[in-house]
Amino acid sequence: MKFLIPNYLAPDSFSENVVFTLQRMGHSVVSLPATDWGSLRMRLYRRKNNVLKRLVREYVSAEHETALALAREHKPEVVLSLTHPLPPSILRHMKLAGVRHRMIWWGDALANQTQLGLLTDEWDYVFSKDPDGVAKLRRVGLNAHLLFEAMNPEWHKPMASRCNDAIAVVGNPYGYRQFLVKRLVDAGFQVDAYGGAPPRWSLPEFERSHLRRIVVKEEKSRIFGEALACLNNMQFSEGNSLNCRTFEVAGAAGLQLIEHRPVIERCFEPGEEILVYDSLPELFGHLERAKKDPRRATEIREAGHRRALAEHTYRHRIQQIEKLLGSS
Repeated sequence: MKFLIPNYLAPDSFSENVVFTLQRMGHSVVSLPATDWGSLRMRLYRRKNNVLKRLVREYVSAEHETALALAREHKPEVVLSLTHPLPPSILRHMKLAGVRHRMIWWGDALANQTQLGLLTDEWDYVFSKDPDGVAKLRRVGLNAHLLFEAMNPEWHKPMASRCNDAIAVVGNPYGYRQFLVKRLVDAGFQVDAYGGAPPRWSLPEFERSHLRRIVVKEEKSRIFGEALACLNNMQFSEGNSLNCRTFEVAGAAGLQLIEHRPVIERCFEPGEEILVYDSLPELFGHLERAKKDPRRATEIREAGHRRALAEHTYRHRIQQIEKLLGSS
Protein backbone atom coordinates (compact mmCIF):
# COMPACT_ATOMS: atom_id res chain seq x y z
CA MET A 1 0.00 0.00 0.00
CA LYS A 2 0.94 3.64 -0.28
CA PHE A 3 1.16 5.50 3.04
CA LEU A 4 1.44 9.17 3.86
CA ILE A 5 3.03 9.84 7.26
CA PRO A 6 2.32 13.55 7.92
CA ASN A 7 5.26 13.85 10.33
CA TYR A 8 8.85 15.03 10.25
CA LEU A 9 11.45 12.32 10.87
CA ALA A 10 14.13 12.53 13.55
CA PRO A 11 16.70 9.82 14.36
CA ASP A 12 15.14 6.90 16.28
CA SER A 13 11.86 8.79 16.63
CA PHE A 14 8.45 7.14 16.60
CA SER A 15 8.01 8.47 13.06
CA GLU A 16 11.34 7.19 11.76
CA ASN A 17 10.79 3.72 13.22
CA VAL A 18 7.34 3.43 11.66
CA VAL A 19 8.48 4.71 8.26
CA PHE A 20 11.55 2.44 8.29
CA THR A 21 9.41 -0.61 9.09
CA LEU A 22 6.69 0.18 6.55
CA GLN A 23 9.33 0.42 3.85
CA ARG A 24 10.98 -2.83 4.96
CA MET A 25 7.56 -4.49 4.69
CA GLY A 26 7.25 -3.38 1.06
CA HIS A 27 4.93 -0.39 1.46
CA SER A 28 5.46 2.91 -0.32
CA VAL A 29 5.83 5.81 2.15
CA VAL A 30 5.82 9.58 1.83
CA SER A 31 6.55 11.81 4.85
CA LEU A 32 7.10 15.51 5.46
CA PRO A 33 10.37 16.93 4.11
CA ALA A 34 13.48 17.16 6.28
CA THR A 35 13.60 20.31 8.42
CA ASP A 36 16.24 21.91 10.62
CA TRP A 37 14.20 22.32 13.80
CA GLY A 38 17.27 23.65 15.62
CA SER A 39 17.41 26.83 13.54
CA LEU A 40 16.17 30.09 15.03
CA ARG A 41 13.56 30.43 12.30
CA MET A 42 12.06 27.02 13.02
CA ARG A 43 12.13 27.52 16.80
CA LEU A 44 10.18 30.76 16.38
CA TYR A 45 7.80 29.04 13.96
CA ARG A 46 7.06 26.30 16.51
CA ARG A 47 6.42 28.82 19.26
CA LYS A 48 3.98 30.69 17.03
CA ASN A 49 2.26 27.40 16.17
CA ASN A 50 1.88 26.46 19.82
CA VAL A 51 0.26 29.81 20.61
CA LEU A 52 -2.13 29.69 17.66
CA LYS A 53 -3.17 26.11 18.45
CA ARG A 54 -4.46 27.37 21.78
CA LEU A 55 -6.21 30.42 20.38
CA VAL A 56 -7.80 29.11 17.18
CA ARG A 57 -10.31 26.26 17.31
CA GLU A 58 -9.24 24.66 14.02
CA TYR A 59 -5.83 26.09 13.32
CA VAL A 60 -4.30 25.00 10.00
CA SER A 61 -0.52 25.28 10.02
CA ALA A 62 1.97 25.19 7.16
CA GLU A 63 2.68 21.54 8.11
CA HIS A 64 -0.98 20.66 7.67
CA GLU A 65 -1.10 22.36 4.29
CA THR A 66 2.05 20.51 3.22
CA ALA A 67 0.50 17.19 4.29
CA LEU A 68 -2.62 17.93 2.25
CA ALA A 69 -0.53 18.87 -0.78
CA LEU A 70 1.35 15.57 -0.48
CA ALA A 71 -1.94 13.67 -0.25
CA ARG A 72 -3.19 15.33 -3.42
CA GLU A 73 0.09 14.72 -5.24
CA HIS A 74 0.84 11.12 -4.22
CA LYS A 75 -2.72 9.74 -3.77
CA PRO A 76 -1.96 7.49 -0.77
CA GLU A 77 -4.44 4.87 0.32
CA VAL A 78 -3.62 5.48 3.98
CA VAL A 79 -2.77 8.57 6.00
CA LEU A 80 -1.19 7.46 9.27
CA SER A 81 -0.46 10.38 11.58
CA LEU A 82 1.83 9.72 14.52
CA THR A 83 0.97 11.68 17.69
CA HIS A 84 0.08 14.64 15.49
CA PRO A 85 -3.59 15.67 15.22
CA LEU A 86 -4.74 17.01 11.87
CA PRO A 87 -7.57 19.56 11.68
CA PRO A 88 -10.94 18.11 10.60
CA SER A 89 -10.95 20.35 7.52
CA ILE A 90 -7.62 18.89 6.35
CA LEU A 91 -8.90 15.36 6.94
CA ARG A 92 -12.05 16.09 4.93
CA HIS A 93 -9.99 17.41 2.03
CA MET A 94 -7.76 14.33 2.21
CA LYS A 95 -10.83 12.12 1.86
CA LEU A 96 -11.95 14.15 -1.15
CA ALA A 97 -8.44 13.65 -2.59
CA GLY A 98 -8.99 9.89 -2.51
CA VAL A 99 -7.47 8.82 0.83
CA ARG A 100 -9.40 5.70 1.91
CA HIS A 101 -8.14 5.34 5.47
CA ARG A 102 -7.32 8.26 7.78
CA MET A 103 -5.62 6.99 10.93
CA ILE A 104 -3.91 8.46 13.95
CA TRP A 105 -1.58 6.46 16.20
CA TRP A 106 -1.21 8.42 19.42
CA GLY A 107 2.09 7.52 21.09
CA ASP A 108 1.82 10.05 23.91
CA ALA A 109 -0.33 10.19 27.03
CA LEU A 110 -3.91 10.91 26.00
CA ALA A 111 -3.98 13.66 28.64
CA ASN A 112 -1.38 15.57 26.60
CA GLN A 113 -3.78 16.31 23.75
CA THR A 114 -4.62 19.98 23.23
CA GLN A 115 -8.11 21.29 22.51
CA LEU A 116 -10.20 18.54 20.85
CA GLY A 117 -7.17 16.56 19.72
CA LEU A 118 -8.35 13.13 18.59
CA LEU A 119 -12.01 13.98 19.08
CA THR A 120 -13.33 14.24 15.55
CA ASP A 121 -15.36 11.84 13.40
CA GLU A 122 -12.99 12.54 10.51
CA TRP A 123 -10.57 9.90 11.81
CA ASP A 124 -11.44 6.46 10.44
CA TYR A 125 -9.23 4.78 13.07
CA VAL A 126 -7.72 6.00 16.33
CA PHE A 127 -4.93 3.99 17.98
CA SER A 128 -3.80 4.48 21.56
CA LYS A 129 -1.34 2.65 23.83
CA ASP A 130 -3.68 3.04 26.84
CA PRO A 131 -6.46 0.40 27.12
CA ASP A 132 -8.40 2.59 29.55
CA GLY A 133 -8.12 5.47 27.10
CA VAL A 134 -9.31 3.26 24.25
CA ALA A 135 -12.41 2.37 26.27
CA LYS A 136 -13.03 6.05 26.97
CA LEU A 137 -12.72 6.95 23.28
CA ARG A 138 -15.11 4.14 22.35
CA ARG A 139 -17.68 5.49 24.83
CA VAL A 140 -18.07 8.55 22.61
CA GLY A 141 -18.36 6.48 19.44
CA LEU A 142 -14.83 6.68 18.04
CA ASN A 143 -13.33 3.68 16.22
CA ALA A 144 -10.51 3.29 18.75
CA HIS A 145 -8.09 0.37 19.08
CA LEU A 146 -5.26 -0.58 21.42
CA LEU A 147 -1.87 -0.36 19.75
CA PHE A 148 1.32 -0.19 21.80
CA GLU A 149 4.54 1.39 20.66
CA ALA A 150 7.35 -1.07 19.95
CA MET A 151 11.04 -1.65 19.30
CA ASN A 152 12.99 -1.81 16.06
CA PRO A 153 15.28 -4.89 16.02
CA GLU A 154 17.49 -3.14 13.47
CA TRP A 155 18.94 -0.99 16.28
CA HIS A 156 17.08 -1.84 19.51
CA LYS A 157 19.11 -5.00 19.94
CA PRO A 158 21.74 -6.50 22.28
CA MET A 159 24.93 -4.49 21.81
CA ALA A 160 26.78 -5.07 25.08
CA SER A 161 26.80 -7.01 28.34
CA ARG A 162 26.70 -5.43 31.79
CA CYS A 163 30.02 -3.81 32.64
CA ASN A 164 29.13 -1.16 35.25
CA ASP A 165 26.91 -0.51 38.28
CA ALA A 166 25.09 2.47 36.81
CA ILE A 167 21.32 2.84 36.54
CA ALA A 168 20.62 4.15 33.04
CA VAL A 169 17.87 6.76 32.71
CA VAL A 170 16.97 7.93 29.21
CA GLY A 171 14.28 10.51 28.45
CA ASN A 172 12.76 13.82 29.34
CA PRO A 173 13.91 15.53 32.58
CA TYR A 174 10.44 16.13 34.03
CA GLY A 175 10.06 16.67 37.76
CA TYR A 176 8.87 13.22 38.80
CA ARG A 177 11.82 11.57 37.07
CA GLN A 178 14.24 14.01 38.66
CA PHE A 179 12.84 13.38 42.13
CA LEU A 180 13.15 9.62 41.68
CA VAL A 181 16.76 10.04 40.55
CA LYS A 182 17.40 12.10 43.70
CA ARG A 183 16.02 9.25 45.82
CA LEU A 184 18.37 6.78 44.12
CA VAL A 185 21.40 9.07 44.47
CA ASP A 186 20.58 9.73 48.14
CA ALA A 187 20.46 5.94 48.68
CA GLY A 188 23.98 5.58 47.27
CA PHE A 189 23.25 4.34 43.75
CA GLN A 190 25.02 5.64 40.63
CA VAL A 191 22.66 7.09 38.05
CA ASP A 192 23.63 7.97 34.46
CA ALA A 193 20.95 10.15 32.88
CA TYR A 194 20.81 10.89 29.16
CA GLY A 195 18.86 13.35 27.03
CA GLY A 196 18.69 17.04 26.28
CA ALA A 197 20.24 19.51 28.72
CA PRO A 198 18.38 19.63 32.05
CA PRO A 199 16.29 22.78 32.65
CA ARG A 200 17.56 25.50 34.97
CA TRP A 201 15.19 24.47 37.76
CA SER A 202 16.64 20.94 37.92
CA LEU A 203 17.54 19.28 41.21
CA PRO A 204 21.29 19.29 41.98
CA GLU A 205 21.37 15.48 42.24
CA PHE A 206 19.85 15.18 38.77
CA GLU A 207 22.22 17.83 37.36
CA ARG A 208 25.22 15.89 38.63
CA SER A 209 23.90 12.60 37.24
CA HIS A 210 23.11 13.98 33.79
CA LEU A 211 25.68 13.31 31.06
CA ARG A 212 24.16 15.83 28.60
CA ARG A 213 24.07 13.39 25.71
CA ILE A 214 21.16 12.48 23.51
CA VAL A 215 21.48 8.79 22.66
CA VAL A 216 19.73 6.96 19.83
CA LYS A 217 19.71 3.62 18.06
CA GLU A 218 22.72 1.33 18.67
CA GLU A 219 24.37 3.72 21.11
CA LYS A 220 21.24 3.75 23.25
CA SER A 221 21.06 -0.03 23.12
CA ARG A 222 24.70 -0.30 24.16
CA ILE A 223 24.05 1.88 27.20
CA PHE A 224 21.04 -0.24 28.17
CA GLY A 225 23.11 -3.40 27.89
CA GLU A 226 26.11 -2.11 29.85
CA ALA A 227 24.12 -0.72 32.80
CA LEU A 228 23.29 -2.59 35.98
CA ALA A 229 19.67 -1.71 35.28
CA CYS A 230 17.50 0.61 33.19
CA LEU A 231 14.96 2.70 35.06
CA ASN A 232 11.65 3.31 33.33
CA ASN A 233 9.16 5.56 35.09
CA MET A 234 6.26 7.61 33.71
CA GLN A 235 5.15 11.15 34.28
CA PHE A 236 1.87 12.01 36.03
CA SER A 237 -0.14 12.40 32.83
CA GLU A 238 0.52 8.80 31.72
CA GLY A 239 -2.45 6.56 32.35
CA ASN A 240 -2.43 2.78 32.25
CA SER A 241 0.02 2.68 29.36
CA LEU A 242 3.57 1.78 28.36
CA ASN A 243 6.09 4.07 26.69
CA CYS A 244 8.38 3.16 23.80
CA ARG A 245 11.27 2.76 26.27
CA THR A 246 9.54 -0.34 27.68
CA PHE A 247 10.08 -2.17 24.41
CA GLU A 248 13.42 -0.60 23.48
CA VAL A 249 15.08 -1.65 26.76
CA ALA A 250 13.76 -5.18 26.32
CA GLY A 251 14.96 -5.23 22.71
CA ALA A 252 18.46 -4.27 23.88
CA ALA A 253 18.40 -6.97 26.61
CA GLY A 254 18.60 -4.39 29.38
CA LEU A 255 17.50 -5.23 32.92
CA GLN A 256 14.38 -3.11 33.08
CA LEU A 257 12.93 -1.65 36.28
CA ILE A 258 9.49 -0.25 35.52
CA GLU A 259 6.94 1.29 37.86
CA HIS A 260 3.84 -0.81 38.44
CA ARG A 261 0.83 -0.50 36.14
CA PRO A 262 -1.71 -3.21 35.24
CA VAL A 263 -1.05 -3.04 31.50
CA ILE A 264 2.48 -4.46 31.92
CA GLU A 265 1.10 -7.98 32.19
CA ARG A 266 -0.37 -7.69 28.68
CA CYS A 267 3.16 -7.45 27.27
CA PHE A 268 5.67 -8.96 29.74
CA GLU A 269 5.76 -11.36 32.67
CA PRO A 270 6.80 -9.44 35.82
CA GLY A 271 9.68 -11.04 37.67
CA GLU A 272 10.63 -13.19 34.68
CA GLU A 273 10.99 -10.78 31.74
CA ILE A 274 10.85 -7.41 33.46
CA LEU A 275 11.15 -6.12 37.05
CA VAL A 276 8.25 -4.12 38.47
CA TYR A 277 8.40 -1.89 41.54
CA ASP A 278 5.62 -0.28 43.58
CA SER A 279 7.71 1.41 46.28
CA LEU A 280 11.23 2.65 46.94
CA PRO A 281 12.15 -0.37 49.11
CA GLU A 282 11.00 -2.66 46.29
CA LEU A 283 13.05 -0.68 43.75
CA PHE A 284 16.15 -0.71 45.94
CA GLY A 285 15.70 -4.44 46.58
CA HIS A 286 15.65 -5.21 42.85
CA LEU A 287 18.89 -3.27 42.42
CA GLU A 288 20.68 -4.99 45.30
CA ARG A 289 19.65 -8.43 44.05
CA ALA A 290 20.85 -7.56 40.54
CA LYS A 291 24.30 -6.80 42.00
CA LYS A 292 24.40 -9.96 44.12
CA ASP A 293 22.96 -12.37 41.55
CA PRO A 294 24.11 -11.32 38.06
CA ARG A 295 23.24 -14.75 36.65
CA ARG A 296 19.56 -14.29 37.54
CA ALA A 297 19.63 -10.75 36.19
CA THR A 298 20.99 -12.06 32.90
CA GLU A 299 18.18 -14.62 32.68
CA ILE A 300 15.60 -11.84 33.06
CA ARG A 301 17.37 -9.69 30.46
CA GLU A 302 17.43 -12.52 27.94
CA ALA A 303 13.82 -13.52 28.57
CA GLY A 304 12.66 -9.92 28.08
CA HIS A 305 14.62 -9.70 24.85
CA ARG A 306 13.08 -12.92 23.51
CA ARG A 307 9.56 -11.67 24.31
CA ALA A 308 10.18 -8.30 22.66
CA LEU A 309 11.55 -9.92 19.52
CA ALA A 310 8.66 -12.39 19.34
CA GLU A 311 5.79 -9.97 19.98
CA HIS A 312 6.76 -6.32 20.26
CA THR A 313 8.48 -5.09 17.10
CA TYR A 314 7.10 -2.34 14.86
CA ARG A 315 6.46 -5.05 12.28
CA HIS A 316 4.05 -6.71 14.71
CA ARG A 317 2.19 -3.42 15.23
CA ILE A 318 1.93 -2.67 11.52
CA GLN A 319 0.64 -6.18 10.91
CA GLN A 320 -2.20 -5.32 13.32
CA ILE A 321 -2.98 -2.26 11.21
CA GLU A 322 -2.85 -4.34 8.01
CA LYS A 323 -5.28 -6.84 9.54
CA LEU A 324 -7.74 -4.07 10.37
CA LEU A 325 -7.48 -2.63 6.86
CA GLY A 326 -7.97 -6.08 5.37
CA SER A 327 -11.23 -6.52 7.26
CA SER A 328 -12.64 -3.06 6.46
